[in-house]
Amino acid sequence: MLKRTRQTFITSDTHFGHSNIIKYCKRPYKVEGGNRNPANIPEVQRMNEDILKLLDRLPADCDIWHLGDFWFPGGNPKVFSSDELVLNIDSAVKRIKQNGRRIFLVLGNHDNGRLNNMSSVDYYHDRGFDKVYDSPVILEDKWILSHEPVWIEPSSHFVNLYGHTHDLVIPEDYFCYDQENYAQQVREGIVPELKWPERKINLDNYANVCLDHWHGIPEWKGDTLHVNDNLKIW
Repeated sequence: MLKRTRQTFITSDTHFGHSNIIKYCKRPYKVEGGNRNPANIPEVQRMNEDILKLLDRLPADCDIWHLGDFWFPGGNPKVFSSDELVLNIDSAVKRIKQNGRRIFLVLGNHDNGRLNNMSSVDYYHDRGFDKVYDSPVILEDKWILSHEPVWIEPSSHFVNLYGHTHDLVIPEDYFCYDQENYAQQVREGIVPELKWPERKINLDNYANVCLDHWHGIPEWKGDTLHVNDNLKIW
């Protein structure tokens, strides 16, 4: 059974390199047009550096769980295989891991990297992540760590720490609509196929860990998440 063995921090959806996320989540940088506008490069680089400086402030010898969408190259395999992107991700992960830190990645929908026919897990492991997972991870028989929220029986003792939704906290009827991740859980026999009204969730079973929700990186201690003042951003 996986357990926390060191001081632990958790985050998601850093979206390094993504200019559109600045507009979507109202991050305090100035961009115009889409992701391919070269005029946006300086502001995106400034955002990247601000997030890395935030991660620099994490204590030595801690563990970091990142629940996906680490870097955003647009989901293009050719972009993932570019020398520049490989160097950028390698450099960022190496910097994060200074002072004995470890970082574990649960792949997000934008972390679909390919390089020389490698799987996404192998691609990101080669970038320096200590562990890479392509499906939700269960810790301590209580915590489900996933990129997108997963459906949990309302009476369950499990708690889903999730990313993907950025600054939005999911409502109790989140799964009452056509959520592909719920359909995937049904196909894999993980959850029953319920009618829409029966899919309502207990919000006590869920916690958003996204960077844009917390405006910082929370420490995950016991059953609580808390952002120290020195680990806040924006």
